[in-house]
Amino acid sequence: MRVAIAGGVTGGHLFPALVVGEALQARGHEVLYIGSQHGLEARRTLPLPKALIPMEGLRSTRRTPWSVPLTLWRATQLARQILAQFDPHLLFTTGGYASIPVAAAHRRSARPMILLEPDALPGKANRLLARHAYLVCLNFEEAGSHFLKGIVQRTGLPMRPEVFRPEISPAEARRHFQLDPNRFTVLVIGGSQGAQSLNEVILNTVQYIPSRELQWLHVTGTAHFDTVRATADRLGLNGNYRAVPFLEGHEIGLAYSAAEVAVARGGAGTITELARNGIPMILVPYPHSAGGHQRYNCGAMEARGAGILIEQHALTPQKLAQHLMELRDCPDKRQTMSQAGMSWAIPDATQRVVRHIEEALRCSPPQASD
Repeated sequence: MRVAIAGGVTGGHLFPALVVGEALQARGHEVLYIGSQHGLEARRTLPLPKALIPMEGLRSTRRTPWSVPLTLWRATQLARQILAQFDPHLLFTTGGYASIPVAAAHRRSARPMILLEPDALPGKANRLLARHAYLVCLNFEEAGSHFLKGIVQRTGLPMRPEVFRPEISPAEARRHFQLDPNRFTVLVIGGSQGAQSLNEVILNTVQYIPSRELQWLHVTGTAHFDTVRATADRLGLNGNYRAVPFLEGHEIGLAYSAAEVAVARGGAGTITELARNGIPMILVPYPHSAGGHQRYNCGAMEARGAGILIEQHALTPQKLAQHLMELRDCPDKRQTMSQAGMSWAIPDATQRVVRHIEEALRCSPPQASD
């Protein structure tokens, strides 16, 4: 059977789409990924066949009163051409504005569409598209109240298999990053957007806490790496501090294995990966995320006892240091937070989503063009 997959631009929408697409390919289905020409998917080599559509006018920073309808119309026309050629039996989408033109074009086929909602507060795209969906797969239970009860299932969020590496010991993982194998390690994940303010607080906190107390693995984001690295060099933060711009593939799994605590933004993908690895989280939601969804994600994890939420405006080196040292000195608290995260994360999320897709494929009526 043929499955089209839409949703991208950011890693939070792209990576689950690719994971599901690869799983479907492995089961013998034909898959086509449809994304945006300016998204992350355009800058990466994908494991799936792809078709990219210009959608620049839909970006929040590029919108004008006339750009949205014009871009949407043009993108939908291109999506119709792509879908007509591929002739998918089902559309699977992970949300975001890049999915809207593809979903609009797909509606004409009267074939099923399945949505994946990664966040605790659903995005506008998925709320709009859900009225035409066969099923909505949830990561956070909290998102269910925004959809019709009969079309939602909690599947969890499909994750790249390489992000979970329990066979790698913390000491081995730390050596990979040239860190002390026996020292308490804090992982910082700044995210791809809005990371600079978090990065600045981290550098100040590294100076505030004596270097012998703990060590840092800091994923700065590619755009901010040079600035962070130059500042760290100027301040002499090299003995217990390691900055990297971005971690690909198996290296992110090694970073999770190395960490005993993480400081992170509130993206659904990062939170789910940390929870799966049982890492206690200090979460600082990006205050300008769409609809404030990161705040909802972080609040949901704090309510479960898996994370500590600190708003950006309240984040200081002193407060961050206080939480980090408390967690370092309280292994029982770390264990409680770790268990809370692991009990929430769904290890077989990819398989659950694939089962629902194949069920929809079996139930969908045959079409004349099949």
